[in-house]
Amino acid sequence: MRGKEHRETMKKIYIGKTALKVPRNGGKHPKKSSMLEQKEDLRKRLSYTTHKLELLQGEFDSTRQYLETELRRAQEELDKFTDKLRRIQSSYSALQRINQDLEEKIHRNSQHHDDEKRALSREIIVLNNHLIEAKLTIEKLQEDNDMYRKDCNLAAQLLQCNKSLYRAQLSEVRPTPTCHAAHM
Repeated sequence: MRGKEHRETMKKIYIGKTALKVPRNGGKHPKKSSMLEQKEDLRKRLSYTTHKLELLQGEFDSTRQYLETELRRAQEELDKFTDKLRRIQSSYSALQRINQDLEEKIHRNSQHHDDEKRALSREIIVLNNHLIEAKLTIEKLQEDNDMYRKDCNLAAQLLQCNKSLYRAQLSEVRPTPTCHAAHM
């Protein structure tokens, strides 16, 4: 029973992970020196814990300052990159518009050149046909010219000859196209 009473009068105090038993309701402990030792031990632990907390607080503050500085630096870099990205996007959009305008202009020019090429091809065909007709006309005129020259030469020879020869050579004269057409 005495062990049960003793347990009821003691309460546990936790410092860190260590549990200390101290009497409840101011119960008397047989050894005051051990109580003073416990009190001194608790004071040392409290002082040690306080010192450790102060060190941790200092470390926490310096870490927080470092992290805040790094965060500001990272934010500044992010702002720079964001501005750079906006400028790049703006330039890209402008280049897209310019490229689209150039593509449309090239397409229009290409269409115009194709139309001109077709028109020039038609004109070349027409001119070639005229050239062929002109060559045929020139050949016909040269043939007629040769025939007229022979006729003129023959007429000149006949004028220089006598009449009997004139009649014989007259039969050799070919009719001219105008004379030939008149005889028909």
